[in-house]
Amino acid sequence: MLIKRRHLAVAAALLLIAVCALIVFVQASGSAGLTRPAAFLLSALAIVWLADLWRRRIDTDEHLNNAKLIVESMPGLGWATDAMGKFVYVNPSVVEYVGKRTDEFNETGRTGLEAVHPDDAERVTEAWLTSMRTGTSFQSIHRIRRADGEYRWFQAYGRPHFDAQGDILGWFGTTIDVDEKKRAEQRLAESERQLRTLIDTMPVMIWCGSPSGEPIYQNPKTLEYLGATFEEIKENNFGVVHPDDAEGFQSAWADCVERKTSLSLICRLRYKDGTHRWNRIDAAPLLGEDGEIIEWYGTNVDIEELHQTQEELRSNAERLRLMLDTLPAFVWCASPEGQPTYFNEPLMKYSGVTLEELRGVDGSGFAPMISSLVHPADAPFLRDRFEQSFKSGEPIALKYRHRLADGNYHLVDCRARVLRDRQSRLFQWYGVIVDVEDEAQAQAQLQKAQHQLELATRAASLSELSASIAHELNQPLVAVTTNSSATAQWLSATPPNIDRAKSSAKKAADAASDAAEVISRIKALFRQSGGAKYPGDINEVILEACTLLRERIAGSKCDLQTHLEPNLPNATFDKGLILQVVVNLIQNAMDAMATLNGAVRLLDIRSRFVNGKILVDVRDSGVGLQDAEKIFEPFYTTKHNGMGIGLSICRSIVGAHAGTLWASPSEPSGTVFTFALPLSGGLLNVPRRPCRIRHRRRQARSGWPFRIA
Repeated sequence: MLIKRRHLAVAAALLLIAVCALIVFVQASGSAGLTRPAAFLLSALAIVWLADLWRRRIDTDEHLNNAKLIVESMPGLGWATDAMGKFVYVNPSVVEYVGKRTDEFNETGRTGLEAVHPDDAERVTEAWLTSMRTGTSFQSIHRIRRADGEYRWFQAYGRPHFDAQGDILGWFGTTIDVDEKKRAEQRLAESERQLRTLIDTMPVMIWCGSPSGEPIYQNPKTLEYLGATFEEIKENNFGVVHPDDAEGFQSAWADCVERKTSLSLICRLRYKDGTHRWNRIDAAPLLGEDGEIIEWYGTNVDIEELHQTQEELRSNAERLRLMLDTLPAFVWCASPEGQPTYFNEPLMKYSGVTLEELRGVDGSGFAPMISSLVHPADAPFLRDRFEQSFKSGEPIALKYRHRLADGNYHLVDCRARVLRDRQSRLFQWYGVIVDVEDEAQAQAQLQKAQHQLELATRAASLSELSASIAHELNQPLVAVTTNSSATAQWLSATPPNIDRAKSSAKKAADAASDAAEVISRIKALFRQSGGAKYPGDINEVILEACTLLRERIAGSKCDLQTHLEPNLPNATFDKGLILQVVVNLIQNAMDAMATLNGAVRLLDIRSRFVNGKILVDVRDSGVGLQDAEKIFEPFYTTKHNGMGIGLSICRSIVGAHAGTLWASPSEPSGTVFTFALPLSGGLLNVPRRPCRIRHRRRQARSGWPFRIA
């Protein structure tokens, strides 16, 4: 609206000037001798000229107005200067961003350079002066201070405007905000710099190649390692490869280039000192959207030490395999779950099977091994024992019958332990199998010979026992005979000596009583039917037995443990006999553990009250028993020098007390002997009259004529 009003004012002024000029011209023409038509024509031409001039001015103003609208609507900072570089116009974006008007820019005489970052001012000034001097376009990227003091990156473009003679009339330009772009470029440049630094400093040889495989880049580590320049490597790329590996390398590389697949191989490369070292070369192609190779990227890694270590490990493994194959034993390995992983060659020949056959079709663990190689009678026990060890990690130590390649069975000794990792998890089982068939047969022969020797020893012991019994009976019988004969003589005398006869008869009767006493003691030995029984504390008997055997227990290196239940009710027993039973059971327990080498020898004695009876347990950690009942048979023994009557007598003694004695296996190993006695019910027997004959001699001996063995 303001433009239109301005145009109307200009038009009115031009019309008024035209009318005035026409009047003046008409008056002047009258005095000058011109005709009125000529004067009117000249006036009309003047009016037309003024109208054309007015129209051109309107068009120019419209063009300027449109240009101004365009400049002020531009997203950048628009500006214009005169030929000397002074601002004649800045669009509102400049005023809004910098906070200065056109006249304020020119006040300092620096044409806006005070808004440019100090670090960029000199460079921008030089570029501006060069453009003004040469008349070329001005272009610069620099930072401009915003009204709040913040600097942002801008890209300035300026072009000169020339007149018809080619002189510069002024400059028109725009300045566009490129801060985000500039900062992105800076970040990209920083990333590239960091990447370049990383590539150049990494202890890995990195290289790039063209689609055909020709080198286009080698990082400094590669050049330093190879001791060559990039030009030398580019000239002869495969010259750094060992001659023996060059053909294979070229073939593999050509195949990867053709198929556009990754490359991975190991070969020897020439080191800078002229030697060749093993390297692992890996490369992968960068493919474009069309599937064609753009570039190759690869790495070389020196694995000389690793290769030497692997060679040494292979050599050691071969030596270990040879050693395992020559050992006089069969070696096997298994996973923590029991899956066989290794059988040495002697074991496979011995068994007539391969490792693959033992693993089973579906890798079913150790079950195929037991089914194929273990005697059917031993398989269930062996399977349970292996399962327990594979779950708990306990060592394996057992004997079983192993099937040979010819189908026969030999007794073998199998032992295995598990290797654990740092977290104590099961890692690998290692086992050894030793054929002990010959040893077992030799042991059987030895046991047979020992049995024959034991029978002979028993016969000799019986002879000695018989002689001892005969000796015990001989004296009272001789006394009976002598006194009987004396009695007869005293009665046959004239006159008969009745007193002497009575005395001899009494002596004969006493001797007969002594003989009967000997017979009763022998019966008590084998049937335990005699002796006085009183109520007593069984714990006192156990402690007395431990005290009597204290030195032997210490010498046998047994760990004695007693668990005696306090305040037990009294039982009725003959203390001497029950003491002999406890002593014999303790001695048997120590003998059962005498053959343990290095293992814990645990002797555990317990007393308890169960179901109205007093129970005593004597437990050992020995090898255990084969038959828990046969050991109580007379003259059956597992000792080399035993008579085999000790446990039989012990059972007879306990039976004479209305009790029971039995044996059972102990977990995890050994045997436990247990005897039970009834509670006290009063005095069961009274002491018998002691023999008067040889009374002092009997008192000096033990209560038994022979020791229980």
